[in-house]
Amino acid sequence: MRYRPFGASGPAVSALTLRLVDGARLGPQNWRALVLAALEHGVTSFQIEGASPELLRGAGEAFASVERDRLFLTWRMRDDAAVLERQALEGLGLSYLDLVLVNDPRGPSLPPTIEAGLRSLHESHALRGLGVASRGDIDPSLLENDLVTAVSLPFNLSSGWADRQRLRQAAQADLAVIGEDFWPQTLRDGGERSAPRPSLWRRRTDPLADVGGYGFLRDTPGWSDEAICLAYALTEPSLATVLVIADTPADVKRLACGVERDLPDDVRAQIDMARFSAQEREKAAGRT
Repeated sequence: MRYRPFGASGPAVSALTLRLVDGARLGPQNWRALVLAALEHGVTSFQIEGASPELLRGAGEAFASVERDRLFLTWRMRDDAAVLERQALEGLGLSYLDLVLVNDPRGPSLPPTIEAGLRSLHESHALRGLGVASRGDIDPSLLENDLVTAVSLPFNLSSGWADRQRLRQAAQADLAVIGEDFWPQTLRDGGERSAPRPSLWRRRTDPLADVGGYGFLRDTPGWSDEAICLAYALTEPSLATVLVIADTPADVKRLACGVERDLPDDVRAQIDMARFSAQEREKAAGRT
């Protein structure tokens, strides 16, 4: 496992953050085994997205097996701060959370009741920082809130200019950046894996007509599409950590082992060509 600073002056966290979502319908013993497997492979950062008794009990037991300051624990907020305190802190047996993520807030500020609750937790040292998760632009005024220390943004090998610009702006503002959606659904489904085959006439006149597809994701020897996407996300230095999901200890091991792999040079070149061709197709579509 590799470790990166969480923001300009934050603690070192594992390059992977394991996402724990209660929709997986696992029992307490399964959650405990999953978290322990992650710890065994060097994962120290976890994001909890649910409040089922099974998740809270199993994850809480696993977290208790290591010193608290070795962990970086994020709670993705669904309800108000009072519910968060009862579920996240009491349910998991924690004295504090490193980060609370608020999903896609609208406007320049948080709702007053939510901000008041979070600020109270922060003042009592039960919360160290606030993060903002969004797939679009975030109001600059919200990012100037003194509680905000991080943002959570999508980033992957098909990310366009807008996503990359948001990432750069966050890093320049000394905010830690969590990378989401490293293996986007469009690439899992095959929707962007290969570009449409151009006509013979176009292949004769356009030097880029036969390049730029994503077929290499499934054709690179020794690499799966998931592994290529993960390795690419980890090349981005502005990311403090990359969010992943796993259902079994074997999944955790596979993902953790992927952190140590470097992309072959020819794959990097194919990614650049695929992105360039996608941009050119978008421009062409806009002109027609």
